[in-house]
Amino acid sequence: MLPGTDTIITTPLCNVTNPCYSQAVNVLLNSIPIMDKYCTDCSQQCLIINFNIQTSSLKTPLKWQLDGIKAFVENSSIPLPTNWSTTWRKHIYNNYLSLSVVRETSIVEINTQSSVLGLVDIVSNIGGQTGLWIGISFLSIMELIEMLYRLIRHEYHIIRESITRKRQVGE
Repeated sequence: MLPGTDTIITTPLCNVTNPCYSQAVNVLLNSIPIMDKYCTDCSQQCLIINFNIQTSSLKTPLKWQLDGIKAFVENSSIPLPTNWSTTWRKHIYNNYLSLSVVRETSIVEINTQSSVLGLVDIVSNIGGQTGLWIGISFLSIMELIEMLYRLIRHEYHIIRESITRKRQVGE
């Protein structure tokens, strides 16, 4: 059915030896205007649904189906050839086909991507970038903190000794 209308699209069937079906699929999938016209409800590229096309051939209909097809054809409004009663088997083999549409598998495969960055990763990345671009590492920062601690402790010790001496001199 043509999208947005009640018009039914009819097309001729492809012969098994004629690769028209694969050419039609290639034209449909590689043409954006045709995809926009006929596949308006198709999903975006981040969600891809693939339907594998596989052809196979078989002499159809099978022998056990012949009587059912004969009864159907005789009870329908399909015009029959004049020699139907004698050549109906040959006529069915030459003019009828069986079409089966079967899903390949019922397995659904979902691939998702998510970026997870933990606290350790953040600290590691910051330290790595800092070391790479500035030239300092975590060890250098700890040595700087230790040096400041020793300097403050030394100054505190000197001030405390001077206060203690002043008290001893004042007594």
